[in-house]
Amino acid sequence: MKKMAIFVEGQTEQLFVCDLLKRIAGTKLLSLEVRQVLGGKQSPRIASVTIQDPITIDTRFHVLIYNSNNDERVVSDILYQHSSLQVNGFEMIIGLRDVYPNPPTNIPLMERGSKFALRGVTMPNQVILAIMEVEAWFLAEWNHFTKLNPTLTPEMIQLGLGFDPKVDDMELRPHPAEDLANIYQLVGLNYKKSRNHVNRVISNLDYEFLYIELSKRVTSLGKFIRLVDAFLT
Repeated sequence: MKKMAIFVEGQTEQLFVCDLLKRIAGTKLLSLEVRQVLGGKQSPRIASVTIQDPITIDTRFHVLIYNSNNDERVVSDILYQHSSLQVNGFEMIIGLRDVYPNPPTNIPLMERGSKFALRGVTMPNQVILAIMEVEAWFLAEWNHFTKLNPTLTPEMIQLGLGFDPKVDDMELRPHPAEDLANIYQLVGLNYKKSRNHVNRVISNLDYEFLYIELSKRVTSLGKFIRLVDAFLT
């Protein structure tokens, strides 16, 4: 059985990654474990297990999703946990965090900083920056909008908000979560980073389109999916 750990910055990434892995690997082959970390500057950081799938004789892949609940803690949590993970048979670590609220000009600095911080981690690892937020991936998967409301077409979005998620590069949007909220408001829906709202989005995503087509067009999504594919082969 192969083991991988994915460190994410928050609930949106946690819910999306869990759903993506289930769609790619299949529930019979995959065992998911989710740990949420609470605490910070004023209190100890405590991790609690919120999901623990059983491991059976058919399980081929075990993935730990470690929710740091803080974008700045993803790299430091990897540093703190990697030795324990390696001892327990984990083969690979991925970090996933947004660029926002940092400006896009900070991306090279953020990438170099992550690599420098993790230079002593001996197991394979990489931090993926979702540019500018993981919601950019949701924007680019434009098929899901008409599942929520048949009138919410790319043409309607272009007319109402001045950009077309079917054609334009969503990684160039400065605040994709705000864009997503504005799109939904066109038909009287809301988007906040709540569990219910995120689940509504990810349950309507076209994962085949996202996995096969968007991974070629959306740079940060492609990097993430290639790492997941390497683990699942």
